[in-house]
Amino acid sequence: MFKGAIAPVIATAAYQATPWAETYTTIGYLVGIMTILSLPIQPRAKFIQTMLVNIFVTLLGTAVALLAMLCTVRARINSEGYPTAPYNSSASAVAGLFLFAEIYLISVWRAKMPQFTIPSIILAIFANVSMIYAPQFSSMVQAEAFAQRLLEAFLTGFAISTGVSLLVFPLTSRQVVLKELTGYIGLLRASLKANIDYIHSLENADMFSPHRVNTAGQEVAGSKEADAFKAKMQALAALHSKFTADVPFAKREIAIGTLGADDMQQLAKHIRMVMLPTLGLSSLSDVFQRIAEQRGWAHVEDATSSAMDTVDENQKARLQSIEDWHELAKRLRDPFDRITQLNDEGLEHAAIVLRLAARRKARSAEDSVENGGDEPQPGEKGFAAYYDRRSQRFLDSKKEVLKLWCATHGIHIPANFFDDPSLKDFEAPAFLNEAPSSSEAQRLRRQLFLFLHMEFLLFNVNRQVYNLILCVDKLEASGKVSKNRLHVPGYKRLKKWLFTTFAHGGEAHDDQQIDTDANVTTVYLGDAYQKKKDPEHLPPQNLWERYSDSLRGIAHFFASPASSFGFRVACATMSIAIVAYLQNTQSFFTRERLFWAQIMISISMSPSAGQSVRSFFLRVFGTFAAMVLSYIAYYIVDGKTAGVIVFYFIFLHGGVYIVLKYPAFIPVGMISQVTMTLILGYELQVRKIGVQVAESNGQAYWPVYILAPVRLATVAGGLFLAWIWTIWPYPVAEYSLVRQNLAKTFYLLANYYSTMHETVRTRLRGCEGDVSDPNSPGYKLEKARHKVFGKCNAILSGLRAQAGFVKFDLPIGGRFPREKYQELIGLSQSALNFMALVSLASGTFQDLHQRTGSEEEHDSQWLRDFRQIVRQTNVTSEAITTLLSLLSASLANGSPLPPYLHVPEPFQLSQRLDELDKDILSIRHIAEPGYSSFAVIQIATRCVIDDLRKILKGVKDLVGELDFSFHVVAADSQESIPKDSLNNRQGRKLD
Repeated sequence: MFKGAIAPVIATAAYQATPWAETYTTIGYLVGIMTILSLPIQPRAKFIQTMLVNIFVTLLGTAVALLAMLCTVRARINSEGYPTAPYNSSASAVAGLFLFAEIYLISVWRAKMPQFTIPSIILAIFANVSMIYAPQFSSMVQAEAFAQRLLEAFLTGFAISTGVSLLVFPLTSRQVVLKELTGYIGLLRASLKANIDYIHSLENADMFSPHRVNTAGQEVAGSKEADAFKAKMQALAALHSKFTADVPFAKREIAIGTLGADDMQQLAKHIRMVMLPTLGLSSLSDVFQRIAEQRGWAHVEDATSSAMDTVDENQKARLQSIEDWHELAKRLRDPFDRITQLNDEGLEHAAIVLRLAARRKARSAEDSVENGGDEPQPGEKGFAAYYDRRSQRFLDSKKEVLKLWCATHGIHIPANFFDDPSLKDFEAPAFLNEAPSSSEAQRLRRQLFLFLHMEFLLFNVNRQVYNLILCVDKLEASGKVSKNRLHVPGYKRLKKWLFTTFAHGGEAHDDQQIDTDANVTTVYLGDAYQKKKDPEHLPPQNLWERYSDSLRGIAHFFASPASSFGFRVACATMSIAIVAYLQNTQSFFTRERLFWAQIMISISMSPSAGQSVRSFFLRVFGTFAAMVLSYIAYYIVDGKTAGVIVFYFIFLHGGVYIVLKYPAFIPVGMISQVTMTLILGYELQVRKIGVQVAESNGQAYWPVYILAPVRLATVAGGLFLAWIWTIWPYPVAEYSLVRQNLAKTFYLLANYYSTMHETVRTRLRGCEGDVSDPNSPGYKLEKARHKVFGKCNAILSGLRAQAGFVKFDLPIGGRFPREKYQELIGLSQSALNFMALVSLASGTFQDLHQRTGSEEEHDSQWLRDFRQIVRQTNVTSEAITTLLSLLSASLANGSPLPPYLHVPEPFQLSQRLDELDKDILSIRHIAEPGYSSFAVIQIATRCVIDDLRKILKGVKDLVGELDFSFHVVAADSQESIPKDSLNNRQGRKLD
């Protein structure tokens, strides 16, 4: 916060220096504004990238301004009348045309490439100020002097901001990434703790009830713990998105530090792999609710208080399942507590080795004896081997838990049954002699699969944490963690940075966005989505067709949504600027500072009405708060310069704090800083240069108590006019943007599912190859999955925020189905998470295929049979990709779905395996490698199908469905009549 406040204070204090005051006269406050807009609080790599673009656009704006001024001066000279007159209609008309064109192009640029929001705002300010004064110049000497002063003011502000960013508490992107990594590890540890708390709650709660109750019928913390776990995962997902966006900047930064670019990339990869199975653990409560919905248990809130002999058969099955889970959860407490504690220690070890956390205090002799002697603690040498040994104990305990589960259900097995599967002398209960599809067998298999689902994900977290431990230990052994060195990005990385900075598919679109309302989330969906085949034109064949086809691109540009938005902004800006270009109101415009309202229009308009209303209220509130603070800062010290600057510096911290801590309210923080700079900076400047010089540009001098309300009035008036142009001649409602972005989400889901489907198929065939080889199929598929997964999460996060703006839209016509859209957004997130689980669990298939010959000889017969059978099966279906693509197209165009569209049935892998080999999934093999991953895939694929069914139904409710089945034939007239009118036709017999 100090850096964000000190930069404008330095600029404002410089007003009191005579050379500065004489040089910049009445535009000196722009120096302070530029120090705010250049955001010196950004990390160094982001700041330098932003500053380079800012300088470029400022120089470009100066060149365009000089061209426009040259044209206005020539128009004044060539027009009839006196070229030196204060007002010239020709010069005003030319300046108005240039202003309209500049604002239009700047707004189109901002709409199409929102990563350049800050440069577009700076360019818009330069264009507005220069084009307002351009008609008043009678010679190019005056114009060039004004352009030079304007350019110097902008560049001086940039220079002050650069000095503060690089010299005052310098912050590198590497420091930001390491701080985020610390928070990432902390959130992972907290999430694992929340998961084990939820599992503990299953010991006495009704897991199938929306509101968990204990055996006494009282609400318990089970539901709260499930919600707490999901809240941790939402925070982790948000941090993951920010961490992923910041890593590229740290990699391309020139800095002195410990870890190199490749090291940070490896850490980011390992920490992401720990997050994925942790995310899967949070879906356990959702799985229970799906079971309740399928079995008809979802509407009974308190089943545990019912007696077994007072309920029907369906509820008896529910009570039996609850009782079984209570018993199983108690059995799982000890092994799950131990593995969770071990995973927590592994994450702590990684943080300690990376110097992100303090080492534990040395243990006393008594503590060493109590805790097992000389076993290493996190952060000590040999911890990786100790961690691996304890992980193996968890695998061994899995067999004991499975034996207890079997004993609970009357399956008495020998002590060494899982080690010697050939043993068959045990009493099997009656249900095991029935068909595998019997209700009792299915219930127990479902319960077993859920237990294996939990076990697999916990152990997968354990393995990924172990890989992270090996990675950080390797870094420590190489000395990279303890030794600082100069890191300079290579040519390829700088080249990639240059191309991604100006590309639609840049790595982080929001790096330079200070107004999150202007564009919630922009995700580049790829060429397949953007480039569509033209059904009205064949591909050009000759020179004329190619030339004329390029001309069609001009029409497409002007018909684009970005062009429409730019035209609105330009018209709204001109509705204020026209006052400056008329003879009778030119002096009034300058004297009353109406260009403040004009600038607010250019920089604050949003593409949709809902975002605009919210943004306008926030800006008006921020301006009002700045007005009040300006009164306090100026009059509490009776206008003394030193006291004003001190209070100005203190109050600036509030705006910076909002920008840093509350991104949703960034407009309040930014405009409050700018407003205080305008009010207090102008007053201090006038005090130095005098009222006469201050009024030489036509602006009337007002004391602070008048200037502040005038500033508020002009801002409010400009924002109101901008809102009028947002809804006129037709409103771009938030509704359509939510619908379009949800359609894009379905497209990305189709893309991700297609990639996941190909991944599973490649792993089943054993063709993935070495995932560390950039040329292998596995590496390319992993990269594609990660890219699309990140895009899906980004657009879903933006959708949730965008759906919140709907309430600010004007309620014209029927009510917007906000609840339905929010439900579809939640289902899309759930489907994405379960798809990621399928991809994660299918990695076991590749591990089975990568065994060496000697290892295969020691494999069990079941493992060899399982490996052979899964090669013949299709775990996923291409029909889901087709369905999601249809849903995307239908929702995007608002057209009804085709008839008879249905979700493919979940692939019954267990049924298929039973058909091929009835013994393959029997109780004797539940401890085999691969059985747990099979259970995870079975559960996740079914959950994906359940989500798609609900999504399909929701989209049908929104867009409808084509219905060709409404014609029947009347027996007496042989005419075709609508089915809907049958109830109105009395006494007719239909065949």
